[in-house]
Amino acid sequence: MKLDFTTLDVFTTTRYNGNPLAVIKVPAVERSNLTQEQKQKVAQEFNLSEIVFLHQPAEGGSYNDVTIDIFTSYAEVPFAGHPTIGSSHFLLNELDKDTEAVITKAGRIPISKDPTTGQVQAVVPQTFHIHKVTYESSLAATPAETTSIVKGMSFIFSRLPDLETLKKATENLNVVKHGTNGTYEAGDLDEGWQVGLVGTMYFVDQGVDEFGRKQYRTRMWASREDPGTGSASSALGCYLATLEPKDAGTGPFRYAFTQGVEMGRRNDIAVEVIKDDAGGIQTVLLSGSAVKVMEGSLEI
Repeated sequence: MKLDFTTLDVFTTTRYNGNPLAVIKVPAVERSNLTQEQKQKVAQEFNLSEIVFLHQPAEGGSYNDVTIDIFTSYAEVPFAGHPTIGSSHFLLNELDKDTEAVITKAGRIPISKDPTTGQVQAVVPQTFHIHKVTYESSLAATPAETTSIVKGMSFIFSRLPDLETLKKATENLNVVKHGTNGTYEAGDLDEGWQVGLVGTMYFVDQGVDEFGRKQYRTRMWASREDPGTGSASSALGCYLATLEPKDAGTGPFRYAFTQGVEMGRRNDIAVEVIKDDAGGIQTVLLSGSAVKVMEGSLEI
């Protein structure tokens, strides 16, 4: 079996910045022949933060809703932000399809393209939850809270005082607690949520940008440092929105996250959050750019 792939750098318009992603096209006739084990081995071979298997419709079929499977080097995940934005860019800009949504294990994600900037926007699936467990870090003055954007994608958020301290943030607090396999040790989460990935995102307040968005510099660690994490950024946007004063109403609350600077791979990630009348999270919009880097084929 031979499959075509394209790599993109996501959350950037500059090649060799952003977060790399491989999008592997799976023809409809091969879908049932490609096993979970084979997908995982391909992900290990690419050795990127995530890769995507994009399931093409049958010949003459509709690209209206397109199914994607997202894999890290260790496991399939229900949702991740940079694969969603990268796949959406690939469909809307590279293939020039009129795709309205991508279908992930976390659900249907409506997507669109800004006609002026070309940036892709995705309505993030979310069941945002703040867990009881907190973590201590020698770098932070206050305990780090733990959240999930969806079941299976959880993040510890540690607020740091300045960029000098951010340079020293080089570990996943769940790995510190549980050892080498701590990224996939979810036993400390609330009952019913104890599955999937647990990473740590460090963040530093950087004021407000020219568009009125609250700015933050971030770093995210799972099994290794990730240059640009849309799922963690979406969760951080939700978390920050819960801290907004009640008189700010339901929003929208707009955030601009810059990640990956310490790795030499700057990512610019935009998140917009709307709350419901009860103060819960109603809508999360993740936005970003991408640029094509490589094309090729692989054999199974």
